[in-house]
Amino acid sequence: MKISNLILLAGALVCTNAQAATISGGSLVLNIDRDALAAGVTLDNTAAPSIYVEEFFDAAAADRTQTQLLNDNTPVDWSDYAANEISATGLQFAVNGFNIAVNPAGRQNKPTTLDFDPNDLFGTATGSIGLGGAIRFRVDVDRPNNRILMGDMTLEYHPELEAATPGRSGWLLVNHIGFDADAFELFDVTTNLIGQSLTLTGNLGYGWGLDHLGATDARLSDTRIGSFSFQTTVVPVPAAVWLFASGLAGLCATGRFKRKVAA
Repeated sequence: MKISNLILLAGALVCTNAQAATISGGSLVLNIDRDALAAGVTLDNTAAPSIYVEEFFDAAAADRTQTQLLNDNTPVDWSDYAANEISATGLQFAVNGFNIAVNPAGRQNKPTTLDFDPNDLFGTATGSIGLGGAIRFRVDVDRPNNRILMGDMTLEYHPELEAATPGRSGWLLVNHIGFDADAFELFDVTTNLIGQSLTLTGNLGYGWGLDHLGATDARLSDTRIGSFSFQTTVVPVPAAVWLFASGLAGLCATGRFKRKVAA
């Protein structure tokens, strides 16, 4: 392709992407209702809850391996099943940047790749939002299968899922540690995009990644098991496109200069 054609293409990109934006910073906070969570999980061998949050690792634990997340801070007395339950509210995941460090063994922490038109978020959103952090759940079954991790998640929008069942928003939290699966469905979502502030709030439901714990019926009945809030800063993209076009223009000028000298 000729450089002149590249410049025309760059000009077209500036026009068509003039409203493009991405996001930077912020966090997602999960508040899990421990009783509602346990009520939907049928694997239950003792009088203790069928499942609960045993440990939470925030974004600072990005350098730990999957094995470390499964075994760090384990209870001394394994016979006391419920000894290590922690609060399942206020679990804060940090929004990842566009670049992340190399993942340690077993981890799949993801960068943020979301791109959208602020005037039509739901009609144009592509990519996903990487979230730093992991939850370790304790399940009421025998070792070594009594722990599962949900983490290295992405927040994703799938318009084809919106309103598939009452309250379903199309937004998902997708787990990437160990296996890729929907960790939580997001229901009753309220979205506010004001200036450079984007917020989402709503309720949590079971994702199909919990079906192996017996949560299938609860998932299909759209059970709410908690709430979430998400906030971030919207960053316009056009400036970067203009720089790209300017760079091509400079390259073209340099090319003409060289040809003139050569003549």
